[in-house]
Amino acid sequence: MRTSREDRWLSALRNHAAQLAFTDWTPQSGDWAHLYTGFVDDGTPYTEVSVYRAGDGGGHVRIHYQRYIGDELTSFWTRLVDEIAE
Repeated sequence: MRTSREDRWLSALRNHAAQLAFTDWTPQSGDWAHLYTGFVDDGTPYTEVSVYRAGDGGGHVRIHYQRYIGDELTSFWTRLVDEIAE
């Protein structure tokens, strides 16, 4: 099955976000990065970055997790967009 250009771009964005959030993470085969942005009840935005690894019994196990909100959120997205633009 071919992966679309958009899917490849989104995958690269998620992986880059994970590399930025978890500087000690070295991607391995079977790792999967997740990037989610949402809003808390009062309308404040947040972003979650997670990395999952294939588990021994199937499925995935979360090995890294970071939630950004407020000034940390602004800083994270600024660094991510700046690095992608370089």
